Parts: sequence; C-alpha cells; structure tokens
Amino acid sequence: MNRYRKLFVKITRIATVLAATTALPASATENGTTAFPSGSDDFLVAAMPPPGVYGILYGNRFRADQLNGNAGQTLPLNFSLSVNALVPRIDWVRPVQFLGADRWGTLLILPLLDVNVALSPAPGVNIAGKKSGVGDLVIGNALHWTLGDFHMLNAVDVVSPTGRYQAQDVVNLGRNQWVLRLNHMGTWLPGGNWDVSYRLHWDNNFRNRDTDYRSGQTAYLGYAIGWKPSPPATIGVSGYALKQITDDRQGGRVVAPDGNRLAVRGIGPVVKYFFDGGVFVTLKYYRESSSRNGPTGNQTWLYVGMPL
Repeated sequence: MNRYRKLFVKITRIATVLAATTALPASATENGTTAFPSGSDDFLVAAMPPPGVYGILYGNRFRADQLNGNAGQTLPLNFSLSVNALVPRIDWVRPVQFLGADRWGTLLILPLLDVNVALSPAPGVNIAGKKSGVGDLVIGNALHWTLGDFHMLNAVDVVSPTGRYQAQDVVNLGRNQWVLRLNHMGTWLPGGNWDVSYRLHWDNNFRNRDTDYRSGQTAYLGYAIGWKPSPPATIGVSGYALKQITDDRQGGRVVAPDGNRLAVRGIGPVVKYFFDGGVFVTLKYYRESSSRNGPTGNQTWLYVGMPL
C-alpha cells in the first residue's frame, strides 16, 4: 500500500508543470512534475514584438484519468487528476545591439493553481488531495535575431521555488527546487501566409533540500505549423514531446531500476486571432499519447495578450 501512496503523492504534483509558465503537468521526476507547461507555446514563438511592455493572461485546464507505467502500459488504478491554472505573464522588450541581436526581452511569470486529485489503488482505499494558490515564479531573459523571414530567440530561464511546499502533503503547489532552463526558439514566416515555429529547451533540476531528491534533466520539443486565411487569423496544428534524459536520484542513488524517467507527447488544433491595437487571442486543445511514468490526458488553453 505504501508503494501506491508514494506513487500517488508524486502524481498529484503534476500541477507544478503548469506553474512554470503560465508549466503541467506522472510519477517520473520527483512528484511527477516538470518546471514547464507542455503545449504553452505555438505560433510566433520566436517573433519578439517591438520594444515595449506586454502582458499575457493564460488559462489552462488539464484532465487525466489514465496513468501509465514505465513501458507505457495503463496501470490498473482508479485515478483522476484535474488542474486549473490562471497565469499572468509580463514581457519587457528593449532594443539592443549585441552579437547581431536586435532586441532583449525579460519575462516574469507567476501562476495561480487549483489542483484536485483522487486515487483508489484498491477497493475501499481512497486517497485524495486538493489545494489552490500561487505556484513557482519564473524569470527569463532572451535575445532576438531577425534573419530575413526567420526569427530566432535564445533564452535562459530560472524557476524559483516560491510555491507552497510541505514534503508530507499529498498536493503541493511548488516543487521546492530551483530549475535552470536553456531555450532555443525559431519562427519561419515564408510567403507571409505560413508560420512554422519550434521550441527546444533543456531543464536542469536542482536538489530538493527537504527530500534530498534530484529530478533528472528533461528535454522538450514544441512545434506549430499554421496558415493565415486572412491577415489577422492563423489556424493550424501544435504539438509537443517531452522526454526525461537522465535518472532521478535520491541520496545520490538512482531511483528505481528504470530511473523513474518521464515521457509524453501531445498534439492538437490551434487558432490565433489579432485585433486592432496588437491584442490577440489564442485557443487550442491537446490530446496526449505515448506517456511513460505519468498520466495521459487532455488540456485546453485560452489566452489573451496585449501591449501595456
């Protein structure tokens, strides 16, 4: 029974995935979380706007009722996870001349989370947890290059453990560990009617001092391909693939024979629309697959951005 409870405690903290951006959303990595919300990016990911201050308000809803093991098999457990996130983001863009870059951007992200999890590992045995509040703070800096119809961003993000955390709690809103993220993003706008965007990043997770647990490093690919039926609108598809590339360790030892490694993929439709004054709205939906050591679910994103 302790084995199932330990698995459950890890899974519930998938909420912190959302906390990273906005982040989501698994028993891999400590508490089954990563510091980035899979699927948060899409079109124009590397097209930094002109100098100024901008705001984005993300809304995310994630639902899962299937939990997969290391081989991708569905585990025979009654399981449900729901995460709702409302995430404000501020971007400050300045002109710069450095190594050919033309703009420098700083971002600040602090998510508000509502997490509800339930697990029944055996008949008559029910474990549940619910918590709402502020997640982990993200601060990032990026340089932007304009190379004809190709835009490029290289960035460094730091995730600070500001979310409430208690090692004995079933649900936590923070991961209680620092994360250093290295990012590379590109957006290609051929012919003016197409958008081909991608994001690559690598997360280095530092040690959780309360548990002496260090989650493995993760690699992430996000992509989007869109077409403009009219100048203000873009429709298309977006997807992501996340894979843990090193083992989890606790007390210096590898956790579990398989290293507790997480993997998941998602894909779905996206619509983005720009209004007068630079205001835009994005709506998208993802279905997940190929999950290992974690849940498989679906998520919906709705967010709006504008100059401030």
